[in-house]
Amino acid sequence: MSHVELISPLADSPYDSASILAACHRQQVMAGPGEALSGRPVTALIDIGSDMLKLRTEYQLPMASARRFVEQAIERERLLGVHHPHKTWFLWSPAGEGETVVIGNVTPHLLALNKHDELSARYSPSAQVGFMAQMLDDYLAVLAKDELSLDLCLSNFGVDADDELFYLDDDFYPGNSLTMLSDALGTWVRALEWLDETLASALGKLLSRSLREHFSDAHVITVVAEGLRGVFIPPQRQAVAQALIDALYGEQSFSYQAPKPRHNGSVMALIGDIHANAPALECALAYLAGRGIDHGIMLGDVVGYGPHPRQCVEMVRALQGWSMVRGNHDHAVACGEIHGGVTSQAAWSLKWTIDQLDDDERQWLAQLPVYQQGEQWLAVHGSPLDKTFFNAYVYQMSYVENLDELSERRVPLCFHGHSHIQKTWLRDGDGDRGDVSERQQLAEAAHALICPGSVGQPRGGDAGVELAIIDLASRELEYHRLPYDMDKTLADMGRHRFPPEMADRLRRGQ
Repeated sequence: MSHVELISPLADSPYDSASILAACHRQQVMAGPGEALSGRPVTALIDIGSDMLKLRTEYQLPMASARRFVEQAIERERLLGVHHPHKTWFLWSPAGEGETVVIGNVTPHLLALNKHDELSARYSPSAQVGFMAQMLDDYLAVLAKDELSLDLCLSNFGVDADDELFYLDDDFYPGNSLTMLSDALGTWVRALEWLDETLASALGKLLSRSLREHFSDAHVITVVAEGLRGVFIPPQRQAVAQALIDALYGEQSFSYQAPKPRHNGSVMALIGDIHANAPALECALAYLAGRGIDHGIMLGDVVGYGPHPRQCVEMVRALQGWSMVRGNHDHAVACGEIHGGVTSQAAWSLKWTIDQLDDDERQWLAQLPVYQQGEQWLAVHGSPLDKTFFNAYVYQMSYVENLDELSERRVPLCFHGHSHIQKTWLRDGDGDRGDVSERQQLAEAAHALICPGSVGQPRGGDAGVELAIIDLASRELEYHRLPYDMDKTLADMGRHRFPPEMADRLRRGQ
């Protein structure tokens, strides 16, 4: 005989087995995109007036397995706290005991945020923006706490009769990327014609506040804002997107903007990964001065690994006519946080470096832009694919995808650091390949990824100062490796009691 069992209902649940059983036999509507009731196409929805009943028809499980599934779902939902408190799960046995059961749940009828006409009859546009901001805050709370994602479709969030917002989807999704957030913002900017510049600015300010509350590292604001800048926005909506981006940044917007290279010549220098090695940086700048090159791009990581962080910050700050980007070591020192994924040697040097710099020097590092872009080039510390800008590498396993990214963005040249390896990955009529030649002609290359190596911490197996010089007019590229007074750096590492392994690595160029 057909029956329903409520699973772990709360004491104040308004539902009982008999009413749910009766509802299960009512007319079902399959959810799906574009349907009157949105949701998974395998989900059956039953509108019972003040409540909505959901049957998860994709699951046909034995009783014990179904019960375990539901109990785990209830435990997670109550931990995260984004669903309506009256949401109640149940098991329906259409054919009686011993057969497979249908998993279902029931919740008060909520007005989904994609129902703009109905929402507009009850709420002002600013109130609707407030609901969207709460939706994003819930998303960030779950992401920061549990590294799970909510589905950011407007149809997955709804408002109850008391103007409270809740999550409608039953599922959470693994992952801790903010890409989904940027993509959702782009979708709203494109699709919601009522979202004007004023409302977008209000949404951006509220989102910025949520990002700061849930994440200690304010770099997440840059990741979200620049992610939005990178999605497709039609021309007629770009002002709305820009208003949202400006509000996201607020006062955090970089007060230090590195100048673009001067236009007094097409030849410029590429340096990066200085890593607090002052004798190496002095050697690089002296060589460039001897060549008459006084402008270029600094590709990040002024600090880390080496014993001269303050001296190197001072020298780089004094450069005129240079574009600069922030590296991962710069960022870690600036925000004072060392996250997982770094080696023990890197962690030691970062902790030591943080104590060597004052607030002004660390603030200068924090305000370095995460990327720069010219007419023919993009400059980033990590890779063009990296949504965080300075954590991913360009190397054998990733260069094709990064060349694809340049092709999609129609950027001929990308200058990057992070790998500490002097190398060009290029795409031309002969296909995709790497080139480590000291002299290269890239005029025929459709796209190229260029790493000048490392000024202060090379890893190609040869010690010395590494840099590159490029003529943007002819696309002629030169790689250079120069001798310098390494003994001075090694002596200072010893004086500051650096781990011996770090000195050995510097000697070996690894």
